[in-house]
Amino acid sequence: MNDCIAKHLSSPESTPWCWLFYGDSITHGAKHTHGWRDFTEIFAERLRWELSLKQDVVINTGISENSTVDLLRDYEWRVRHWRPNVVFVLIGTNDIVKLDNIGLFQDNLNRLLELLQEEKAIPILQTYPTIQYIQDNAGYVKRYEEMPAYNQAIRDIAQKNGILLIDHDRHWQECASDPDILASWLGEPIHPGALGHLEMAKTIFKELGIYDAKACSCNPVGTPFSIAPVK
Repeated sequence: MNDCIAKHLSSPESTPWCWLFYGDSITHGAKHTHGWRDFTEIFAERLRWELSLKQDVVINTGISENSTVDLLRDYEWRVRHWRPNVVFVLIGTNDIVKLDNIGLFQDNLNRLLELLQEEKAIPILQTYPTIQYIQDNAGYVKRYEEMPAYNQAIRDIAQKNGILLIDHDRHWQECASDPDILASWLGEPIHPGALGHLEMAKTIFKELGIYDAKACSCNPVGTPFSIAPVK
């Protein structure tokens, strides 16, 4: 846990921060959430309402179909423009099919981290959640086969650079190994649905030390969650 982040999260009266989420369709949270909050919106609820960091700003500049090439190309507008204090990065699944070169992916991700560190933003890397195998979709099959290597590359880069890692993949491997549970967490084979985004948000909360099972952001009720609140 980054000491600066821990200090800020425990001090509602501290100088406001900008938290930015940067990535592809999963960060974008479009379509496959079917109108429910994505993990970045759940994070904003936890931070700005439940933790009373009301002046903090949470920005999502994720765009569907993006790769590391797009993130580097659009960096000026989608990151630097907002002068973020913290940047959550989730990227790689489209690199698998668009770049088809894990070495280039690693180079691009390292360059992105250099840009963030040059302007004193705190980077947080994330791995991808588990996806399903769909035999009749070549792009999905390629992602299914190569995602473990890309997630490991993300872990290795985080460890080498001393960067905080949110390991969604590890959590999903442990808790959604049952195909029925995995299906309930996904909105479609490679995109989390409402439950999956909730799990992603909770994993972030736990890594940042701000998880509370009784908080509404951590334990929503009603459709599509079909769970009663913790008493």
